[in-house]
Amino acid sequence: MTTLTKRFRPGTYNSGQPYAPARGRYAPRLQLENRLAPCHAVIDLPSEQPEVARFIDAIKREMKIRCYQRKTIKTYKNALRLLLRWFGGPPHQITREDVRVYLETLVDGGASSSWIGINLSAIRTGFDKMCGQGITLGLESPRRPKRLPVVLSGREIIRLLQAAPSLRDKLLLGIMYATAMRVSEVCQLRNRDIDFDRRRIRVWQGKGRTDRQVLLPESLEGILRELCGSGSGDDFIFPGDRRGRYLSPRTARRAMQRALKMAGIRKRASCHSLRHSSATHMVENGTNIRCIQTLLGHVRLETTRLYTHVAGLSERQVRSPLDVLTMNGEQRSLVQPVGRMRLQLSKTADPCSAAVELTILTDTRHVTLGGITVREARPGWVTLELPPSERWEEPLRWLTRQEHDRVESPEFYALLQRHATARYLAWRDP
Repeated sequence: MTTLTKRFRPGTYNSGQPYAPARGRYAPRLQLENRLAPCHAVIDLPSEQPEVARFIDAIKREMKIRCYQRKTIKTYKNALRLLLRWFGGPPHQITREDVRVYLETLVDGGASSSWIGINLSAIRTGFDKMCGQGITLGLESPRRPKRLPVVLSGREIIRLLQAAPSLRDKLLLGIMYATAMRVSEVCQLRNRDIDFDRRRIRVWQGKGRTDRQVLLPESLEGILRELCGSGSGDDFIFPGDRRGRYLSPRTARRAMQRALKMAGIRKRASCHSLRHSSATHMVENGTNIRCIQTLLGHVRLETTRLYTHVAGLSERQVRSPLDVLTMNGEQRSLVQPVGRMRLQLSKTADPCSAAVELTILTDTRHVTLGGITVREARPGWVTLELPPSERWEEPLRWLTRQEHDRVESPEFYALLQRHATARYLAWRDP
C-alpha cells in the first residue's frame, strides 16, 4: 500500500501531519535592518526639531550610556557646540555641504589636522551614529603629518634626573622613563599596584581601558618600599593637594619643563618624550619588539615599529664626512665662574635635611640666595631642593646679565649640588 504525503506551504495548517521545512523560494529570508532608520535614532531630528541645548544634552547622555571616556565626552560636546554656534540655526537644518564649509573654515583659520579630525569625529558621532543623518558620508579623516618622536640621550636623562629639584620630581620622572608609562598612569599609581615579590607594576585601565604590567626598576625599589610601607594600599604614591586625589598631570608636566630648564636641555621634550626615550633605548639595547609592544600597551605592532626607525640611526656605523675631514676632537668647556660662593648650613625640623644659604661674592656686591634644602632621602642619596624661581627674582637683579645667565646654567647647578652635598656630609658627620 502506498501512502502519499501532501506538502503544505510554510505557515499553512497541515492537520497534524509532519511539517516539512520550506525550501526554495518559500524559504524564510533574513530581513535587513536599516540602522539609519528614525526608530533607532537618539533624537529624530527632522520630526522633533530640537533646540541646541536639548540636542547637546541628548548626545551627551547617549555617550555616557555607551561608556565613552570623560575627556572624549567633553571634547565632542565642545566641538558640536562650536559647530552649532557657527551655523546659527537648529541642528536638524545642517546639511553635508554645511559640514564641508565649516571644516574648510577651520582649515583656513590655521587649525591642525588633529583638531579637524576631532571635529569630524564629533560630528560623525553626534549626527550620523546617534541620529542617523549621514551628513558626513564621503568625508574622510584628514591626513596627518608623520613626525618622529623627540628622544633624549642617556646623558640627557641623567642630567634631567639630577636637575629635578625635589625628591618627588626625581621619582616621578624616573618612573616615567624606567617603565615607559604615560604621565596619567604614573600620577594615578597606588601602593597596591606595586608587586615587590614579582617585581611588577600593575597599570589598571590604561589607554583604551586595558590592563597591563610593566617591570619594577631595581634602582627605585628602595624608595618605593619606603613609600608603600608608610601608607595604606589605597594611598596614591603621588598624592595631590586635596585629600583623596592624585597628582594632576598638569603639575607633572610643569615639573618636567622645570627640570628641562635646569638641566639646560633645549629639545622640545615633554613627559611623553620619556616614554619615547625608554622605548628607543630598549630597541637599541636589543630588546625584542614584541616585548616592547607589551610593555607599552600598543594594540598594533606598527605603532611600536616607529622606534626602530629612530634607533636605527645610532645602530648603523655612519660617520659624517665633515668629521672625517676635520678629525673633530673633544670640545673644552667654556663655562666661566660666577664668583666666589659661600655656603652656610643650618638645622631644620627634619633630622635628615639641612637648610642652605648661598652667598655669591662678586667684585662689587654680595648676593644671598635662600630657600635651598639638602635632603638625604636614603643612605648615600643626597638631593638638592631649590625654591620656586620667583623667590630669587629680587636678589638676582643685583647681578649683571652675564652673571645672571651663568647662575641659571646647568653647570652652575651641578657645581652647587656637588659642593652642597660634600658640605652636608661633612656637617652631618663631623
